[in-house]
Amino acid sequence: MPCYLFTYHAYASWLPDRRQGYVKRHKGILEPDPNEAALYRKLQTEEPVEFDDKLQKAIITALLDSREKQAFEVYFLATEPSHAHVLLGWRNERPWLRMRSTVKGSISRSLNQNLYRRTWLAEGGSRKRVADQKHFDYLKGKYLPDHGGWKWSPERGLFL
Repeated sequence: MPCYLFTYHAYASWLPDRRQGYVKRHKGILEPDPNEAALYRKLQTEEPVEFDDKLQKAIITALLDSREKQAFEVYFLATEPSHAHVLLGWRNERPWLRMRSTVKGSISRSLNQNLYRRTWLAEGGSRKRVADQKHFDYLKGKYLPDHGGWKWSPERGLFL
C-alpha cells in the first residue's frame, strides 16, 4: 500500500523573498530573491491566503470527511499558517500524482462550499514517499506533532 506525506501550501504564502528561502520545482530550496518575489506578486490573481485556526480546522475536517469517498486512510494531519501536511495511504493502483490531486481537490471543494469561493492552495503540492516503518514512525512521532498549528491523528483526535 502506498504511503505518502503530501504538503499543500496556502496560495501565495511562500514567495521568493521569505527569509528562509523558497522552493522552486526541480530546483529545491533557493535563497531569498526579492526580484523574483516582485514578479510572483505581479502574477498573483488574488490576495495571499493564511491558514488561521478556523481554516486549519476546516482543512482537517475536509480531509476526514472525504477519506471514505476518496478511498484513502489518514494517519496524521498537521497544519501551519502557510501549509498543511497529510500523511496518508491508499489500497488501490492510483499513482501518487492522481492521489495528490484528489486530496487537494477535496480541500478546495470543501473550503469553497463551506466558506467562500477563491484559490486556497498554491499550484501543485509536494510529496514524499514514506520509505519504511522508521520513516513513518518519525513523521508520526516527531516531525508532524512538532508543527505549531492544529493537528489530527487517529490516536489523539484534534489537538494543538
